[in-house]
Amino acid sequence: MRLHIQIGVILSLMVLAVSTEAASRRLILQVEKAPVAWGDCRLIECLVAAFGRDQNLRIVTPDSQNDNYPPFPGNHYDVDSLIDWGTEIGGRYLLVISVHREVLERRKTFNIPLIFQRWETIGIIEGEIRLLDIQKRRLLAAEPFSVERSGSRQFQAEFDNNRNDPSLHMDAIKKSKLFRALEMRLADLLVDDFSRYTRGH
Repeated sequence: MRLHIQIGVILSLMVLAVSTEAASRRLILQVEKAPVAWGDCRLIECLVAAFGRDQNLRIVTPDSQNDNYPPFPGNHYDVDSLIDWGTEIGGRYLLVISVHREVLERRKTFNIPLIFQRWETIGIIEGEIRLLDIQKRRLLAAEPFSVERSGSRQFQAEFDNNRNDPSLHMDAIKKSKLFRALEMRLADLLVDDFSRYTRGH
């Protein structure tokens, strides 16, 4: 009888250890952003692909349309609310990516006075990340991010100074490709940030 009890206790401890280990490698990804005119945001897909390269990491992407998940907190700067939300979903870490700005800008990026200049159309994604350790109820990181990529460029004689040059125009397909590349770059940067901030946790 005592042997059966001991075996039962050992099995229970093994199950608890496995479940704890699984939870310790669960990352909840939450992207907050407004829609853009040139296409759908695919940042969450890029994030899942980038973080998915770590086979020991389980990725959770709550869908606000799915009744199985609680609604995301209205105030995503409230650490306690975020941790409570992450606890309900189940996971060790929560990474909230808030995209504040996703735009195209035209800039003069090079100039030789009285000779020529270079104008570029540049894609920009800016925002903030908040990384939380749900188990330890701790905010690990809260910092801004900014990624840029050149989409088109045009050299002009210095006296032209035309930022509206038709050569700098990008059609919808080119804009979509540009921001897809930017989202992939941002995802790779966030993977590096996650590894840096969770080292030792």
